[in-house]
Amino acid sequence: MSDLTLTRSTSNDGTTISIGVTGRLAIDTAAELLSLLLEEATPTSIQLDVSGVEEIDLAGVQLICSACRTALNAQKRFNFSGCMAPEVKKTIETVGLQRQSTCKHNADLPCIWCGGIN
Repeated sequence: MSDLTLTRSTSNDGTTISIGVTGRLAIDTAAELLSLLLEEATPTSIQLDVSGVEEIDLAGVQLICSACRTALNAQKRFNFSGCMAPEVKKTIETVGLQRQSTCKHNADLPCIWCGGIN
């Protein structure tokens, strides 16, 4: 597996940032994504592309859930763009997230892991 690589782009109007995640999002690399997410104070929408993730562990899943919840609390949109990598889908199944359809932190609307749009 490769290390974590992050790419960042901003929409022309500055309201949306897109973050591409490639490689290994795990307990020892998650701080890199956390640092980038904490820098993003001004956009009203964050799009996360996990199509290039080759490995993800529970720490990576928790970080994404926390980023989603933080964005919602700040009245921002947080969602995935692109398709989910097979390893991400496998981890979602392993930790049991596919059994949940709503998120208690999102006014019981559909969870991003289950195809919900925030």
